[in-house]
Amino acid sequence: MRYRMFKTMTGPFVLMQHDEGDLGTSWLNEDVEGTLADGHEDRRLLPNLSDRIDRYFDSEEVDFSDVPLPCGGGEFFRRCWSKCRQIDRGKTISYLELATRAGSPKAPRAAGQAMRNNRLPIIVPCHRVIGASGSLHGFGGTCDKGAQLVSVKSMLLEMERRQKHRSGTVSRLKSASPAFA
Repeated sequence: MRYRMFKTMTGPFVLMQHDEGDLGTSWLNEDVEGTLADGHEDRRLLPNLSDRIDRYFDSEEVDFSDVPLPCGGGEFFRRCWSKCRQIDRGKTISYLELATRAGSPKAPRAAGQAMRNNRLPIIVPCHRVIGASGSLHGFGGTCDKGAQLVSVKSMLLEMERRQKHRSGTVSRLKSASPAFA
């Protein structure tokens, strides 16, 4: 496995490419550190995608739609991840709305599990999915537990909204090249 680290306002963030090609993103924690121990850091890893991750954390709107969804998780999870990608930057929807968009309006808890099991936070922006009451809940970005999860989610949403507000409408969408590499 190869990986690349990013310094972000939310803490250390890592892009991983497993030997079989599967991608993962995460905030650094003990579990991730254990995974990284079996890999090696590659500052040239997937330069196009790495550049877009850097630009995202620099408050730019970027397009990650060419990055393949994680394998596994079942058809419903994949539909949830796909629909989550369609949530506009700085906007939020509830787990119920996500479940409805994914074709299963009676499955908001399963939609929550799909977000919890998202292996590509930021690329699949699970931070944009919130509780029905409008409250923020932790998410599967594998940060530390508790309030820090909600804090990261809040920081990401605030960054996205601030950029959108500052530019009126975000017209700086930087399209991805067809190859995410």
